[in-house]
Amino acid sequence: MPKLILRYPDGLFGVALLLLRLSYAVIAFPALARLWPAPSITVPIGLGAAAIALALASGFGARAAALLLAAVLAIGIGSAREDLAWFLVSCTGGAVALVLLGPGAWSIDAHLYGRRVIRLEPRSPERGGPG
Repeated sequence: MPKLILRYPDGLFGVALLLLRLSYAVIAFPALARLWPAPSITVPIGLGAAAIALALASGFGARAAALLLAAVLAIGIGSAREDLAWFLVSCTGGAVALVLLGPGAWSIDAHLYGRRVIRLEPRSPERGGPG
């Protein structure tokens, strides 16, 4: 059974994940505003969409934000017109991919929870090691 290795990809993969996060940050507000256009709840939806967009753009809690966005988009698929429903299906799939892949190396999550280097060096004789 292969070991599960959690890491934040860098290089071209990290750039691709950064672009994916920024794309979904831009998609968050129009998609949520279109799904729930009721005038009585526009402020909470706007604040929620802004929070999701900020989390995705910065990479802070990106997996949770992408999961929340995917859930909201999936709920909206049933009530949308056919042409908009296909767009929401594709956006939901991309958001789920972002949940599975993670935010990438250029994110706040990577700096908070990224790889740590632990060096295990042999002990010298004066420190109680074999001599």
